[in-house]
Amino acid sequence: MNPSIHPSERRRFKRSDMTARDCRLTLIRMRDGTRERENCILDNLSYAGLGFQGLRPIGEGEVLEFVVGLGGGLHRSGFVRARVRWVRAMDSHKCDCGVEFLEESKGFLGPDES
Repeated sequence: MNPSIHPSERRRFKRSDMTARDCRLTLIRMRDGTRERENCILDNLSYAGLGFQGLRPIGEGEVLEFVVGLGGGLHRSGFVRARVRWVRAMDSHKCDCGVEFLEESKGFLGPDES
């Protein structure tokens, strides 16, 4: 992972580019009373949230659940809940999104404390 913060960045925590890593991101949401899973592309990850590419529709303010799998020797995975902070349409079916982890999820994917 390569953490970076640009000078114009508003984020409080460095984010790591995850596009070149062996990572898995699964979005879980309720539709018509059933849990649906959707594979997404994990773009970046930080202590406070993540950026991803998913299928539309995803709305700002929506609370989503994710299973995040970090490969490449880290062998870490976790379940997190997050609130959608921004959504940018990429085309009629795809979008680029940024989410902020809800308080109960913060630190869940961090380094081992053992």
